[in-house]
Amino acid sequence: MLLGASVAALLCLLLLLLFLGRFFQRKQTRGPRNAAVKVLAVAGSGGHTTEILRLLSSLSQAYSPRHYVLADSDKMSEDKIHSFEQKRAEMFPDSLFTLHRIPRSREVRQSWSSSVLTTIHSMCYALPLAFRLKPDL
Repeated sequence: MLLGASVAALLCLLLLLLFLGRFFQRKQTRGPRNAAVKVLAVAGSGGHTTEILRLLSSLSQAYSPRHYVLADSDKMSEDKIHSFEQKRAEMFPDSLFTLHRIPRSREVRQSWSSSVLTTIHSMCYALPLAFRLKPDL
């Protein structure tokens, strides 16, 4: 069992390295100062969604569209994001955002050994999403 977990962890690390190499390989160009900046924000439970929304509230309207990634079972974060974006739309009517759901990588009280497999499963959704969206921030 330990050998299987080690192989899974090694595979996970390899996928992460491939993702980072591909992500930073694309040509980094700077546009005009008022150009739109595509944002990818990962929402989480335990207060992390509130923290990320607090950070996003200080950004100008140039930071659009905003793409939020959240666990498919995270209803509370979804509600917080919708509330935040409704308030933001009052200030910036052209504000754009989308929600993207992925499988949760680890449930509360899930064993560490089984979380390796569920994390790999979640990464199979998260990495292609990041490649497709190509965020600037």
